[in-house]
Amino acid sequence: MRKDLAEAVMLSFAASAAVFLGTANPVVHVPFLIMLLPAVLHRIAVKGDAPFCSGAAAALPGTAAALYWIAVAAEHYGGMPWMLAVPCSIALGACVCLWNGAWTWAMARLRGLPPLKTAAAAALLWYFSEWTRSWVMTGFPWLTLSSGLAAWPALLQPLSLLGEFGYSGILAGTAVLAADPRMHAFSSRTLRHAAVPAALVLVLGAWSAWRFAWMADSAPLEGRPVDVVLCQGNIRQDVKWTPAYKADTLRKYELLTLSALGEGPEKPDLILWPETAMPFIYPGTSPFPQELRRFAAGSECTVVFGSLGSDGSGRLLRNSAFAVSAEGDIGRSDKRHLVPFGEYLPPVLDWEVFAGLLQGLGGFSPGEGDGILRLPLRRGGEAAAGMLICYEAVFPEIAREQAASGAELLLNISNDAWYDRTSAPMQHLQLSLMRAVEQGRFLCRATNTGMTAVADPLGRLEILRGGAGAPMLFESGMLRGRVLALRSHTPYFYLHPWLPLLAAAALAALLPALRGRRPRSAAAGHFRND
Repeated sequence: MRKDLAEAVMLSFAASAAVFLGTANPVVHVPFLIMLLPAVLHRIAVKGDAPFCSGAAAALPGTAAALYWIAVAAEHYGGMPWMLAVPCSIALGACVCLWNGAWTWAMARLRGLPPLKTAAAAALLWYFSEWTRSWVMTGFPWLTLSSGLAAWPALLQPLSLLGEFGYSGILAGTAVLAADPRMHAFSSRTLRHAAVPAALVLVLGAWSAWRFAWMADSAPLEGRPVDVVLCQGNIRQDVKWTPAYKADTLRKYELLTLSALGEGPEKPDLILWPETAMPFIYPGTSPFPQELRRFAAGSECTVVFGSLGSDGSGRLLRNSAFAVSAEGDIGRSDKRHLVPFGEYLPPVLDWEVFAGLLQGLGGFSPGEGDGILRLPLRRGGEAAAGMLICYEAVFPEIAREQAASGAELLLNISNDAWYDRTSAPMQHLQLSLMRAVEQGRFLCRATNTGMTAVADPLGRLEILRGGAGAPMLFESGMLRGRVLALRSHTPYFYLHPWLPLLAAAALAALLPALRGRRPRSAAAGHFRND
């Protein structure tokens, strides 16, 4: 019993370390360590002792620790004492870990398969695990396997083929096969079982190397240049919505933008301000919208900014992005995928204790439309920009829908001031940049307090940095650059609608192999013939 307990502790430690250290954190980020998670969960599945509960519990400490910023937001801005705030991170971590438990349980049911089919099942089930997690209960596709590699753009190119969840499945299958003890003895059988995954890894590696080398200098990309200025205002969350501070907020963004306009040889095509940068209802009846229009006309640039919008009747409040040029209002995009407990409260949980998280804004309603802003360019013509407001950038299907609607670049505005100097802004940025690789688009990201950045279609980042070279957090600044408005599509764009069906068909093809078999430990016995 002591041996079993010691092994359970070691497995939990390994799984938790994989999640926490394998994603952005305050200690040290070791990207490849994230692949240890499916290997550990598969070991639990092989043991077969309460696989669902054991799999769900194994990585819970590390998952809750990786999401510690939820507790920070709940304590600082939700008014909760730490005794209530810390369980918020634990509860969200437990929800994420339920999918670990389901995957472990399914792998325990399939443990009679030979190594190659075991790895294939692991890959397909992991794909479904992350895919379903992106939409069940409004979705929370955070801490995915592939996002752990976001710090190394050269390894992200399979996203353009399989997307975030498909690539995570490949990583999970590879990890399970590598950790399978039946593969550790050199023989013709191990070589035969390793041949297919080795060929797959070689294909993905060759694709990544070719794409990275071919697009490295952006020379082969055919697109219209768009000069952008991204502004980071650093407006404190606790004063942002006070009436006396609204004029100062508008003036601060105007001065920040004017300083950027004075530094370049020519004016930019686009000035991007963060989510709810303008803390008032637009257009509304206050004098601020008219002042903003005068500024856009005087700067002779198109300004895209976040503000509060309504449905026209004034009854529904929306988190919106507006585009204003010298000609006046030229576009609007409303956020469609809202954040539970931040932008709305589920009706069955509409408790007073959560009201502080809304910062006096009231509940939001989801918007409609395709989220496309058509922005005029100074050289003539226009660029179609897909708007991703804050949390929307972590959902692959939203960016794909916008690319299908004609988006030639992606704009992401966000306000992560809620999370102070935690890992949340970096985790959010690394999840957002994956949309650029998946859709083959440049992504411009303007935030209130950081991380403000530009991601190219390879996932390489140009981050707004401070004097010491570190990413600028809780400081005001601006990032100026040139991106391209692109029209071509990645293979993933075309495969995306079919991936769930293809994965389901592949998984169904594996199931007949279990007929007539008795589940047994994969660690025992010899290879079975395919």
